[in-house]
Formats: sequence, C-alpha cells, structure tokens
Amino acid sequence: MSTNTPSAKVETMLKKLTETQQAQIVDKAIEEFARKGYKGAGLSNIARSAGVSVGVIYKYYKDKEELFGACVSKSIAYLDEVLTTAGQEGSDLPEMIRSLIRQTQAASGEHPEYFRMYHQITAGDDAAQAAKLAEIIERPSAKAYKAALRKARKEGRIDEELDTGAGAFFFDNLMMMLHYAYSCAYYSERMNIYCGKKLASSGKKMEDQMVRFVLNGLGYRG
Repeated sequence: MSTNTPSAKVETMLKKLTETQQAQIVDKAIEEFARKGYKGAGLSNIARSAGVSVGVIYKYYKDKEELFGACVSKSIAYLDEVLTTAGQEGSDLPEMIRSLIRQTQAASGEHPEYFRMYHQITAGDDAAQAAKLAEIIERPSAKAYKAALRKARKEGRIDEELDTGAGAFFFDNLMMMLHYAYSCAYYSERMNIYCGKKLASSGKKMEDQMVRFVLNGLGYRG
C-alpha cells in the first residue's frame, strides 16, 4: 500500500520533527541563502533539500524571514564561539590576533556556507534589512575588537593616537576578507593572485604574515 496518500501527508505534517531534522532544515536553508541570497532563496528548494514538505517548514517558521533569522542566529552563535575561543587562547593582543586568524581559517573550512551566506546578504541593497542584519552580525566582533585595542592602548602597547573604533573596523575588514578567501571561489583566487598559491595554501605562513602586518599597522610594542 502506498504511503503517498492525503492521510499519510497529514500525519507527516503533524508528526513532530526531531532536533536533528529541525537542524537539517536550517542547514539546508543556509546553503540556499548562500547560493541565491535572501530574495532568490525559495522555501520549496529548502524543503526538497531537507526532505520535508513546505508545509512542515511553515509548521516551525511562519515565513521565509523567520527561517532566515534562524539561519543568521545559528551562524552568529558559531562565530561567537570563534571569538570566545580566540579571547580565551590569547592572553595578549598578538596571541589573540593569531588565535583569531587560526580560528577563522578553521571555521571557514568547516562551514564555508555560513560565510558565503554573509557574502550574499551583505551585498544586497535592502537598506532596512541591512541595518538590522549589521546590528546583529557586527555588534559582537566590534565589542570584542574595541575592548582588546583599548586594553593594549592603555598598556602602552599600540599607537596612543589610534582610535579604537576605527582600528577595530579596519581589522574586522581584514578578517572578513580572510573569511571570504577561505570560503568563496572568487576571493580564494584573489588570494592566490596576490600571495601566490604556495603561500596561500599554507595556513601557518598566511597566519604569520597577517599577524606581522596587523601588529606593524597598529604600531605594536611588545
């Protein structure tokens, strides 16, 4: 007897998904948003990839915007872990920067779809959505970077005339491009062109060069 009947479909929709199945929906949605951006992403594609019906998605999320919010929340939580780990491993500014670069390289390799999603959504021209997303995405890293720079400046380790907000912004720009270099094809090739494939393929050497560049730019005094 076929299970593809109206009653079977209703039963499937009513059945509560496991946490793993719910996580699968979010993961597949992240992949869809990473490929097509917010406007181009389709719930039908997400449902098909996750092996559920669109109706099941609506059971857990009222619309695409709410599902997108869940995707952003999941990836932000992951990035917060990266920041936290870097802060715990780095007792001073050079160690924190080195740890952050290393964690970024690892994170971009482990979950490239998170950063491809950011690349898609940050390139959009929806001003209202951009403001909301920027507040959610950027606030944690801005807070962490500014605190680290204020501490180093207070200790006399970096240029005393450096504005910590501007310094944090410029540093985050470098980190953002590093994320993209390890997760987006175009930026990966861009890294190869500038650095050469031999250097670009060595995570440790790239780490060393970036630490040197950042500390020199900050006027760091060890």
